[in-house]
Amino acid sequence: MNLEELLSTLESPIVIRPTRRMTQGELESYLDKAADILRGNADHSEFRGYVFALLFYKRISDCFGEEVRTQVATLTKAGVPQDQALLLARDPQNHHFIVPEAATWATVARTAKALLGQALNDAMLAIERANAHRQNNFDGILTGKIDFNKQDELPRDKLVNLINHFGSQTFDRAHVSDDLFGNAYEYLIRNFASKAGKSSGEFYTPAEVGFLMAEVLQPKAGMSICDWASGSGGLLLQCIRHVKKHGGDVRQLQLHGQESNVATYNISRINMILHGIPVWEHKQGDSLRDPRHVTVDNRLKQFDRIIMNPPFSLEDWGYDTVAAGDKFGRLSYGMPPASNGDWAWMQQIAKSLKDADPDPGTGGQGMVVMSQGVLFRGQPEQTEEEDGQNQKADAEYVIRRGFIEADLIEAIVVLPGKLFYGNGVPGCLVLLHKAKPVERKDNILMIWASRHFQKGNPQNLLRPSDLMRILVPWRAFGDLAVAQRLVPEHEAQLIREVEEQRDARLADIEDAYGPVLEPLARLQAELATLDALDLKQQAVKGAITPGHPYFHPLAPLLAEVERIEAEIAAAGRGEKAALKTHSYTPKAKFAVARKKLIDAIKARHKQVTRAVKDLGKLQEERDVREQEVKLAADREIAHLREASADLLRIASSEDEARRYFTVVGREEIAENEFNLNLPRYVDTFEPEEVLTLPVAISAMSEAKAKADAAAQRLSELLETVANAR
Repeated sequence: MNLEELLSTLESPIVIRPTRRMTQGELESYLDKAADILRGNADHSEFRGYVFALLFYKRISDCFGEEVRTQVATLTKAGVPQDQALLLARDPQNHHFIVPEAATWATVARTAKALLGQALNDAMLAIERANAHRQNNFDGILTGKIDFNKQDELPRDKLVNLINHFGSQTFDRAHVSDDLFGNAYEYLIRNFASKAGKSSGEFYTPAEVGFLMAEVLQPKAGMSICDWASGSGGLLLQCIRHVKKHGGDVRQLQLHGQESNVATYNISRINMILHGIPVWEHKQGDSLRDPRHVTVDNRLKQFDRIIMNPPFSLEDWGYDTVAAGDKFGRLSYGMPPASNGDWAWMQQIAKSLKDADPDPGTGGQGMVVMSQGVLFRGQPEQTEEEDGQNQKADAEYVIRRGFIEADLIEAIVVLPGKLFYGNGVPGCLVLLHKAKPVERKDNILMIWASRHFQKGNPQNLLRPSDLMRILVPWRAFGDLAVAQRLVPEHEAQLIREVEEQRDARLADIEDAYGPVLEPLARLQAELATLDALDLKQQAVKGAITPGHPYFHPLAPLLAEVERIEAEIAAAGRGEKAALKTHSYTPKAKFAVARKKLIDAIKARHKQVTRAVKDLGKLQEERDVREQEVKLAADREIAHLREASADLLRIASSEDEARRYFTVVGREEIAENEFNLNLPRYVDTFEPEEVLTLPVAISAMSEAKAKADAAAQRLSELLETVANAR
């Protein structure tokens, strides 16, 4: 390498990507800030439609732009003229969805503040119309119940702040993969649920509860699945994940949902599109007043699986609509009270589950989140001899009794409190089965799962270890020997899932940081070499050799200078003056070249030092993030192993097991007047700590000493106050 080439290399900038792909955690934090922009408002529910529509708009605009750029580059490389390539690249047939040129984010975001609302409305409508031909068309997905000109709903300053915030990040697939963005979108839904007050329960079910429900229902490819109160679609997504996890083809799932709230309905549609779900039948409307999934002869469709979290104890559920008779025949077990729709939902589920096939245990199954009131509300008929007055049976009692006598209820799980956003009512899971296996006939499994959870703010959480405490007794159906056999299997499975999630997060972090940190080792080696250089003039002269990594271009110049100096030394007195005159040019060239090279080396040293420092910080940042992920996984695994040992202890004793779960026969339930309140069957009371007499006496003595000391201090304080007067 000659001098000019080396100087060019030394002076070339060190290219470190100014930005890197966001990790899942960073993307979630970024979306947190979007929600924080709306801070100061008591209930976020009125804003969520706008935020989710804007984020979806930014995503599809960036992805469409990315697809167009890629296709243009491919076409121009093949010799297609630029104008023609751009025209071909925008052909709708070449894209998942279309964003008209006048409706791109970049175009609209530059609109003046006063005109921004109308520009957004126009862009959203243009996108819907451009994609009207799609199988899952965008009809109303960006415009339903959304008007960006309504400043009383979304103040213009907050809108501008949201536009600026989303505009600061690129959301094409090169920066954010489909899975990453879909997961982040769900995270934002959860974030809004945590801030949305009482309305949050209408559109979001905690992911861990949905995971548990899918694990119990065991959906499979080819099945039809429905959520009559689908909210943001999270429970159906959990069923999809379950099928994927077990190797099933999700394209064979027949997915159905219905949601009454228009904004939430559109959020769920966006949620499914972002998760790449190609086909599902989603309806908007009130499922109790106007169920939309019906057959050609106007009967309720029946499904293999139903998964639901309807509003708890809904007061205005549609009593007036069905009071004169229900054309769908749903209320065959009785008319629920006008002020509480829990049993209306339960009967809708029962009616829309598939009947049994010839093989036992093959009927439809439904799992629903309910308030615990459905287990015990309502009184049986009372005669005058029993209570001194005649009292008819309450409606909820009659319906519950009908469900039990029809053997529809297979399992009940009482959950910890504060699991559901915006709702402090204790919840439970009820599993309905149209045709139980023979061995489960006339029995109900009851699981008291309210003891084990992770406390959180604002909501408590179910950890994998807490889910295992439910899944093991469920799959054993109360059989202790089977439970003991299942514990190690579930422990291994759940640990494997925790490890897979950990490895996925670590791979996500490495994918984000790895390309940026790739040059660090090379730059560190270069810096070590530069640090070792002595740039003093004499040292440089001594280091100039043809093999030196930096000074080798000076070797020919120095050799020429030394050759002339040798000739001068050997020349006679008359020749020296002439030779010295001729030596001026080589010496000057050498001096100039040496200075240029030393200056370039110094500049390079500064540049490499700065790059190593910056990359070192990124490396530390990556290491911290990786450590956080590993520690979180280690905690989960430790909890799982602890829960596994505890489950083995519980399953080794019938008395101990009855504190957590039991199988109850219909006769025992009938004796309890068809009351399903679990404390009647499961020993939910915590045992009191038993103290030996010496320990008790010691505790009492210590308490008395503390009380005497407190009394003495109070007496002294009163005396001081009295003296001061």
